[in-house]
Amino acid sequence: MKKSFVSVEHILASDFPPVLRIFWNQTEVAEFKVANVLCVLTCLCAMSPRLQFVYYYDGKRKPHRLLIQCFVLGRSGDGKSFSDDVYKLIMAPLIERDKKEEQKELDYVEEKRMRGDSKDKPKEPVTVKICLNKFTKNKIVKRAHMMVRKYGESLTFFVFTNELSTLVERRGSFGDLRDIAKLAYDAGAEISTDTNCDASYNATVDICWCSILNTTERILNRYMDKDAIESGNVNRNIYILLGDLLGDEPPMFKDFTEADLKLIDETQRLLMSETYTEEDTLQPMHNVDMDWLFKDERIWCDRQRERVVKTGSYALNSFYKRSSTSAARLATMVYHLWGEDPKKRVRVRRLYYFFADYILTGQMKLFGKKYEDLVEVINYGDDDNCKSESIYDCLPKRFSRQQLSAKREEMKLVTETRKFIFKWLKKKWIVKVEGEEELYEKLF
Repeated sequence: MKKSFVSVEHILASDFPPVLRIFWNQTEVAEFKVANVLCVLTCLCAMSPRLQFVYYYDGKRKPHRLLIQCFVLGRSGDGKSFSDDVYKLIMAPLIERDKKEEQKELDYVEEKRMRGDSKDKPKEPVTVKICLNKFTKNKIVKRAHMMVRKYGESLTFFVFTNELSTLVERRGSFGDLRDIAKLAYDAGAEISTDTNCDASYNATVDICWCSILNTTERILNRYMDKDAIESGNVNRNIYILLGDLLGDEPPMFKDFTEADLKLIDETQRLLMSETYTEEDTLQPMHNVDMDWLFKDERIWCDRQRERVVKTGSYALNSFYKRSSTSAARLATMVYHLWGEDPKKRVRVRRLYYFFADYILTGQMKLFGKKYEDLVEVINYGDDDNCKSESIYDCLPKRFSRQQLSAKREEMKLVTETRKFIFKWLKKKWIVKVEGEEELYEKLF
């Protein structure tokens, strides 16, 4: 018997492994509870570059790494800085490693300066920095290539900023950031620099990253221009909406207990040990068994395709696919934190459904209408001009009342939508799909 779709509108503290439960219980404000856990999970995914899993729609040919890109969206003073606290706490082991690597770079620069015009120049050290707060395309390509030179493989960058507009070197120039972010969502999408400039670092590398970018609505809308909306930037991101806090008290976050900090430290140590050996080489890649989630991924995506057919929404058709992908990545991290215990799968399933809905809702709320306005629909029929055909022939096998109305307006027909449906039902050209409102199927 096929499992039916059941939406998970509310999640509980008990759905999370103990280390995540700490952050879920840290505040009582619903929007910030979800936001806090999502930011923690994003950091933990960045700390786990040796984990991968199989997603149903990609199969074993394309294993997924745990790459999550988040925008924390709120007005100035609304409390977005909680993400900065999460970043500094969870990423502390990598931040400390980065400081040591940065010191090597500073020592190298100073030694080179001291030697002046001497031919005996020091050799540039191979340094690996993970946490980035500002970068250019050339710089991140160089840093990614340093990873390959040192470890033989790429790792996951973590990109954080308290304000999106300060992340790029040239204020307001978001092109490089958008282009790289789009490719950095999937492992294996290589980026190249190839110039004649001696100061440039020419290489072809795989850049992967997790990110938490704080921003306001206006800056986000400037960053996500028409090209970014249409070309797939928006559907790779999780938009953490803090809500309208006009006149509300600021959210309060509980202090951590000693037991909390001990559990967080143990989790950090575990993830770091799963990435690096004592000799500072990389651990083997670990495959997290997520095949048991396949049926849930199918069920949720089937439900969204039903919604697409009913609404005729091109935005929904574009956004739901990567919403499911990101939710599956989050679910994999949660399952790993549960010790990959099969007894906890029912809880992870609940989180997959909740996160998939949460991600898709945020994308549609912010960019659904904008995406629809940008869509240029191509007639894939045999004739160049669909208007020469009947409206009946132009519709798909299954169509919704909304699709019929849209096609009628496109063809500039004066006959009302309800009259078309009445006539076609009477002539038995169409039938109403059982159990579905406003959905019809053509018989010819």
